[in-house]
This record gives sequence, C-alpha cells and structure tokens, in this order.
Amino acid sequence: MRFFSRRKRPQHMGKYPMEKIKRVDTPTTLIIEDEVKRVPRRADGFVRADHGDFGKKQQAARERTGSSTKKGAKVPLNGAFGDNIMPLMKMHDGEIAAEKAPIPDDPETLANNIKSLGYFLDADVIGICEAKEYAWYSHDKDGNAIEAKHKYAIVMLIDQGYYTNDASTGDDWISGTQSYRAYLRGAEIGNIMASYIRNLGYGARCHSAMDSQVMHLPLIIWSGLGELSRIGEVAINPFLGPRFKSVVVTTDLPMAIDKPIDFGLQSFCEKCRKCARECPVSAIPWGDKIMYNGSEMWKPDVPNCTSYRVSNAKGAGCGRCMKTCPWNNEGIMVERFAVWLSQKFPFTQKFLAWLDDYVGNGNQNENRRWWFDLDNQDGKIIEPKATNEKGINPDKKEPKNHRVSNYTVDQLPPFDHKGPWPFDRKGGWELKDKLEKPEEARNRVKNKQP
Repeated sequence: MRFFSRRKRPQHMGKYPMEKIKRVDTPTTLIIEDEVKRVPRRADGFVRADHGDFGKKQQAARERTGSSTKKGAKVPLNGAFGDNIMPLMKMHDGEIAAEKAPIPDDPETLANNIKSLGYFLDADVIGICEAKEYAWYSHDKDGNAIEAKHKYAIVMLIDQGYYTNDASTGDDWISGTQSYRAYLRGAEIGNIMASYIRNLGYGARCHSAMDSQVMHLPLIIWSGLGELSRIGEVAINPFLGPRFKSVVVTTDLPMAIDKPIDFGLQSFCEKCRKCARECPVSAIPWGDKIMYNGSEMWKPDVPNCTSYRVSNAKGAGCGRCMKTCPWNNEGIMVERFAVWLSQKFPFTQKFLAWLDDYVGNGNQNENRRWWFDLDNQDGKIIEPKATNEKGINPDKKEPKNHRVSNYTVDQLPPFDHKGPWPFDRKGGWELKDKLEKPEEARNRVKNKQP
C-alpha cells in the first residue's frame, strides 16, 4: 500500500511531508528587518580564520582543508571532494538567453516546476522565498560590492548522510567529509538549476557554500525549511534535523513563495540544551536568547567554535552539535511521531529530550563505521596520532561561570581589511549581558520606539 501512496504523491512535494508542518506568516524568531545590517563575506568565521583573525595555528590549519594543496589536504577524501567542488564555482553564474521561453506565467506552476527539478536532481527538501535584501552580503571575499539583484531565492537542503553520521562522533576524521559531500552535491544541483533558469531567459545565480553572495540561514527560515535552533546560527528541519547543508539559487523567475514553519522548536530548544552540553569547546549558550543584528537568537561564540572546527587535532572539522541533536534521527516512527508530539503536545518536549538521551542517541554506532582514519602530515599520509572517540554525557551540568563571547556587527572586520583583525574576548564576554533581550525588542517595536 505504501508503494501506491508514494506514486500518488506529486513530484514537487518531495519525499518528506513538509505540507503537514504548521505554516506561519513570520518566523518563530523575531527579525526586525529594518535593523539588520548587511555584512561583508570577510566577517564569515572561516574567512576570518583564513586571514589569521583567530591565530596563526588556525590560519595554517585552514590551508590544509578542502581542495588539495601542494602538500595535499588534511584528509585525503576531503581533498578529493574539494578538487571536484572548485571547478563548479566557476559555473555559478552565466549568460542569460536573449528571449524568454514559452512557459506558463502562473507563479504556482513555475514554483512546482522548479521544485520538481530540484527533487529530480536529488535535493532532499526545497523551499522558495523572497531574496531578502539583508540576506545578501555587502561585499564578496575580494572586497567587491555585491548587488542584491534577484527577487526570489530557491533554497535546497542536502542530507549529509544519516548512516555515516550515526557512526561518527561528529568531530572525528570523517566529520568534514560529510560536509564536503553535501557541498559538492549542492553546487552541482544549484549550477544545473541556475543554468536551466538562465536558458529560460531569466537571471539566476547559484550560491554554494564555497562561493555565496547570500547568507543561507535567513533564507532557510523564510522559505519554510527550518526554525532557528539553540545551536545558534543553524536552522533545524523537522525531518533532517540540523544534518544538512544548503545551496541557494537566486533568480527573477516569478514564483509562488512558501511560508515559514512552526513545529515547536523554540520551546523544545529552551528545554533541551543537549547541543550546549555536548559542545567540545562550550561555544553554545546554555541561557536565553539575545538580539543580534536585528535578529533573535542563541548567539554562539563564533571565534571559539570556528577555531576548534579548523584546527581540531583529533579529527577534521566538527559537527558535534549536529550529531547529538535529538532531531538528528531517522525513520518514520522516530522522526514523524516526534514531530507530531512536539507540535500537538509541547509539554512532552522535555520528555522527548530525556528519552533521546535514555536510548543513547548521539553515541557512535560502530556497526556502520566504514572509513579509514588518515591524516596528512607535510604531504605524507599517516595514521592520526589521536582520534576523538566519545559518547554523550547526560549527567553534565552547566559549567560554572560559563562565558560566551559576542561581538556587534560594528566590531567585525571591514570588507577591505586584509590582515588579521583583532578582537577583544574579554569585551565579548561582557557584551553578552548588555545586548537587548528579545522581549525588550518586541516591546520597543510595539511601542514604535527607536
């Protein structure tokens, strides 16, 4: 019977029942669009590490990630993915056909066509929204100004691979490879879709993780693919959890847009705190949300997080928060029942978080381990000196004097700064307690105060 029910499911709806998730007019986290400042790509955490903002050790480590250098990438498999991603970046944009193709002018029909194409190309979840002006970076990595030139954004999520993730710690030698696998597939899908739209006579550009002119997070939220989570600058999808990478295609093709979703994640993340508990460097806040650059969020300690991700000595990268999140599960009885309970009966959320620990979700599943632990030292492939092997720690409590550093947009490096940009960590700790609280911001907006 399930086979026949799947055959009746339209192609544009995909394999996950996103249509059963509650839709809302505005995101479940406050965004004061008039107060969001566009930032340069230079302010991105990985780009900052490239410039030496977080130290020479992190800068040197960045040179060993991704595509193979003269001495080779840190992990051979990562290098193989990276070498294939780099040529795709050159195809993100291109010429637009001189004449528009004879296609329907109905926005709903066009949206369904684009989503069907995305699923045909093996994207996992797809949504469409307005390409909000504040979601565009102000300048690219080279310091060139970026024009917010397209009206719509097609947002696609690529599953990083549940079975491999199940066997990983989240910060071992396969961790970065899972990201690169999704980056490669996303760049491929995005390029084909953008090229197809340009062939129809409309402007379009692919924005992959390696070369994006837009910030993906706000577009993921507005396109109805996820809610903002405690992890911080990460959205969670009700069926993939945080276990995905995204690719965006911006375009002027007129399409019907989707609404944001609400599956109870804000109250769930308030109760859970598992990502904060399991973070290897305590970069995720245990406390309440703050307002940052016009948006309500649990703001992570970006320098702390990024430094560990790029210079992890016992693995390659880090996705420990993704690995241990209760939403990082698979199977109809697990994911869909949990989504239903969380939406319909919010009082069960604390129990669901406890149950996730009780059954051991977040621990390594050795039955699915398949990769070799390999490190590259000066061009020679060797066995690593050490590998992160750890399980979840349900009994861990919030550390005393837990501090997360935050920095205002004005404290981020400007678009044309080439060398290291220093930051005041002590000042960042103190700033956290001075930033506006979401309720204060809501009252201020309601009362029309500046």
